Amino acid sequence: MKKEKYAKLFKAIVGRELTPQEFLQAKKNDFDPKQIKKIAGLTVENPDTVSETASERQVPVSDKTVEKTSEKIKNITQLTEDQVSQPSKPATKKKVPTKLIVAIVAVLVVAAGIFGFVKTRPVDVTKDIKVTFSGYDGYGTATYNSDKVHQIITEKLAAKAGFSKAESHQLISMNSLSGNLTNTKYRAKATKLMDWISDLSITFDAGSNLKNGDKVTFKIKPGKGTPLKAVDKTYTVKGLKKTKKVSASSLTKGKITFSGYNGNGSVKYDDNKFEIISNDKSGTLSNGDELEFEFTQDYIDTLLTEGKSVTDKTFEVKVSGLKDINDKSKVDTLYSKIPELVKEDYKDKPAGEYGSYDLTYKIEPQKYFIKFSEDSYDDETRLSLVITYKITKTQTWVKDDTWDNKKKGDVETKEIYTYFGYQNVKIYKDAVVLSDLSKTYGSTWSNYLDIDAV
Repeated sequence: MKKEKYAKLFKAIVGRELTPQEFLQAKKNDFDPKQIKKIAGLTVENPDTVSETASERQVPVSDKTVEKTSEKIKNITQLTEDQVSQPSKPATKKKVPTKLIVAIVAVLVVAAGIFGFVKTRPVDVTKDIKVTFSGYDGYGTATYNSDKVHQIITEKLAAKAGFSKAESHQLISMNSLSGNLTNTKYRAKATKLMDWISDLSITFDAGSNLKNGDKVTFKIKPGKGTPLKAVDKTYTVKGLKKTKKVSASSLTKGKITFSGYNGNGSVKYDDNKFEIISNDKSGTLSNGDELEFEFTQDYIDTLLTEGKSVTDKTFEVKVSGLKDINDKSKVDTLYSKIPELVKEDYKDKPAGEYGSYDLTYKIEPQKYFIKFSEDSYDDETRLSLVITYKITKTQTWVKDDTWDNKKKGDVETKEIYTYFGYQNVKIYKDAVVLSDLSKTYGSTWSNYLDIDAV
């Protein structure tokens, strides 16, 4: 029998490779297959008993022990190969001690058990989880190093799926993992890894508004068959700071402002933070008026997350900083131009050649109204100024009028209530711009009941 076939048959029967001494003994017997058990020393002791005895001595070892044992096995194998490959020399027949054979078999069995244990041991990332607490007592938050945990899980499961260490570093994102599904070299590994990751559940019940002493739980629940150790760990909230009391005045300073002019002022504020609860008289405010506000609940919650607790939810703000109307130059000039508008529309008219009555108007100014507004489009201040009027219209017939059933000397009066003025007049450098004025007035067909209606 050829030595190659003899070596294979020897391994099949004995369960291991030839030793150098056994090789020389077999060669001396012309590689007689009948002598295999005798050469291997199996006639002395049952191999099953040897394996069983060796397996009973398996003990858990560390990864470093596995590496050292692996290295020893590698050295033994290499030594055997080197010795077999060297030219055979005449040697005195020497029987291998049975105890040595048993010891070698035991080492191999233990090493195989260690490798199997390490390979099947599930990934444990418990020590890699870092939970931190931040914020203020009663309004704190809890977070964990999610990016790091996901990265470690992906890389270690990639190694379990059969990827090399270098390859596993490149599989942190699902995009790169999906790309390997089209590669026949990695398809089976990538599919397995993707199934493991997609079935993975990581939960962290850390809500908001945490206070010192609260409990939060972190859980990792792998899918069935995923070589990852489940985690269910509870943490106690600690280290949150105490909140500080803050006054409304410190929170509203410069946040609620007034614009316009005394008697015609308006208020501006952020309605996400403040809400006016008194009557909003924007457009008619005067210096010294008081407005009542309250903080919105959303703003209060935001302040608490910043460690600030308001002393009072409601507060008052006094109107100030409104300029006097007289500070604007040329307002008087604009005011003086309004009566001319009225006279244009209500001009006395004599009966004339074909008319039957004279028409006269008595014009009596009542109150004036002024308004300042901010144009959001061009960020300019504009002014509107109007005067209300009571106008008495008198018709006096100068001859008989059969159509109206009137006689010469009949008189009829009617009171008209209306207004005239200018709107959206530009103001430039505290002066009214009198060019390009836009007239405003009550419609001639409108019939206001009285001046209050106007």
